[in-house]
Amino acid sequence: MNSLKITGLFLFLLCFYTSWADEGMWRVSTIDDPLMQKMRKTGTGLELNAGQIYNEKDPSIKDAILIFDNVGSAEFISADGLVLTNHHCGRNRVQEVSDDTHNYLRDGFWAKSQEEEIPIKGMIVKTLVRQIDVTAEAKELLKDKGLRKVSYILEKKYTDPKEGEEASLDPYSTGEYVLSIYRVFNDIRLVGVPPESIGNFCGEADNFIWPRHTGDFSLFRVYADANNQPAKYSKDNKPYHPKKYLPISLSGIQDNDFAMILGFPYKTQRHISSYELQEELDIKNRATILTKGRYIEVLEKEMNKNESIRLKYSEKNFNAGNSYSFAAGTVKQVNLSSALKNKLEEEAAFQKWILADSIRMKKYGNCLEDLRKNYELSHDALYANALISGALFGDASLWGIRTRSIVDKLDKTKKGDLSEAIKSCNWWYDKFIKEYDAATDKVIICAMIKLLKKELKEEYLPDFYTIIDTKYRGDIDKYVDDLYAKSIFTKPDGMKKYLRKPNLRIKKDPLYQFGLSVYDKMMAVRKMSSDYEDAFRKARNLYREGFREMNAGKLDYPDANFSMRLTYGTVTGASPRDGLCYKSKSTLLGVIEKEDTTKYYFRVSPKLKELYEQKDFGRYGENGIMYVDFLTSNDIIGGNSGSPVLNGKGEIIGIAFDGNWESLASDMIYEIDKNRTINVDIRYVLFIIDKFAHSSYILNDLKIE
Repeated sequence: MNSLKITGLFLFLLCFYTSWADEGMWRVSTIDDPLMQKMRKTGTGLELNAGQIYNEKDPSIKDAILIFDNVGSAEFISADGLVLTNHHCGRNRVQEVSDDTHNYLRDGFWAKSQEEEIPIKGMIVKTLVRQIDVTAEAKELLKDKGLRKVSYILEKKYTDPKEGEEASLDPYSTGEYVLSIYRVFNDIRLVGVPPESIGNFCGEADNFIWPRHTGDFSLFRVYADANNQPAKYSKDNKPYHPKKYLPISLSGIQDNDFAMILGFPYKTQRHISSYELQEELDIKNRATILTKGRYIEVLEKEMNKNESIRLKYSEKNFNAGNSYSFAAGTVKQVNLSSALKNKLEEEAAFQKWILADSIRMKKYGNCLEDLRKNYELSHDALYANALISGALFGDASLWGIRTRSIVDKLDKTKKGDLSEAIKSCNWWYDKFIKEYDAATDKVIICAMIKLLKKELKEEYLPDFYTIIDTKYRGDIDKYVDDLYAKSIFTKPDGMKKYLRKPNLRIKKDPLYQFGLSVYDKMMAVRKMSSDYEDAFRKARNLYREGFREMNAGKLDYPDANFSMRLTYGTVTGASPRDGLCYKSKSTLLGVIEKEDTTKYYFRVSPKLKELYEQKDFGRYGENGIMYVDFLTSNDIIGGNSGSPVLNGKGEIIGIAFDGNWESLASDMIYEIDKNRTINVDIRYVLFIIDKFAHSSYILNDLKIE
């Protein structure tokens, strides 16, 4: 066999290699022998025992995993509380401590001592202490109380402020109720972050697209009091010493290597009905595609004009882009899959199961028809609400919505402390104004008003459209010009002046009126659909209960709900579409190949190029190659961002930061031959810290195997 044929065979095997992994985001507190046996037989296998992963008495991996700022996951990587997460999880906090002089998003930041680490106001991280099954207690309370009230009762009962512990009730799709007890830390400081040219290389253009070439990481540190207990920020606090931190492996990765991820995935809904699936596609995702797509289009033009605007709107643009890509990818992947067909077949089997028993017929007989009927009745109002909130429930409308609480107190329409309302508004404004520009907001809101005018029936439009049609004869541009020219909120320090001496004249302010018009219509539209939604929810819960009963013993894992989960798989490529083959790893060469100096997110740091050209990779390269990102078959979704990727020994080999385009519907469907997790190779992280940043301060903190 000649070398060409050998190479071809190798690539064939690479693309079509079956990665032996199970679908599922498994509860860490219920790891059993069958699951452990499966993990030991996956790829090169797991070498740990269950107690080394989850243990409530002795240190275990679960003690090193964190909820990061309620947006993602993270992990302790040093005995002195150093935390590793994604660049995109920490970017909002980096933006908060940046300004035009110290633009840490653009330029990066590397502390050289504890004194240089930057405190982050209002930031928290949480570690899981234990989990308590309270199913019986919760179900008893639910007999005469709503879930929100039951959650409040149980969380209050099990929360222990003296220990810095906070309880969170997690309802599971399997019918169980579990309390997760977390230890909450709120003295968090920024330690290091690469510039966007590394941490967000290629920006939204590459989002979810393989191959990726992104060093998506950032570093923070947790501080505690003298007794190593959670405490508010104080200059006297010391680095926290966690029960467990994760060692780092420099051994590299190969195809078929075992890979395990622990983190906090937000939400899956893999057992929903066909009607709920249709609602996700036709209402929520369609509205997101329209509103966020237009938002990005308008905003990026403004950002390209002004570096200060880019800094202010960086996080908003990132979030909008992420939402748009996710929605567009979800719609496409569901339509390419057999998901809807499978749902219809499941429902046909369910209906047949019901008809076979008179007791089941009495209990479940109408639930599918109720789902269909109420979905159709609520469709238009739900779509209108999704569009209005996606397009207009943002910066422009917040002026009126936020100050309304003050007006209500002045007007005596609502009881309450006026000083507290002013204090709350001041707190919001101080944070809000750092990421706001009136001229940019004006361009965005003009585009959004035009979008809704085109998309919505007149009955669903906010009242300000009547003003546009009558007073401005349909001229949206002129209306928006006046909106911003005549409002006190767009004047320098206008909000601060009002808050120093609030009055009822604000009710005539055009942006105040605009905000209330948007909010009131949103509430009215929600009310239009609320009766149908309640009936839909009852039918949905009945369907899920019956479906679980019909499939007793078959549903092995509950849907994700932002509680700690474990997923396992292997390092592997994929062949997700016809003629397309994904290798499992990307390299620094790809960064150089993608460079485009005319586009902000495609610019490559001269220093990084120099390191590449000199092949100065140190101990982090492999045979003259610097690997950047890699693929695994782990089952993850949003919320897992920042989770550690561990080898069979429990050592970090990477950080999860994305899914491939073909996995974007993974909150609803999982396809093992297509779904892949995209991870930063930990060696690339260390290469950037060492060779690019020359940060011996950070390196000396780590345990590198």
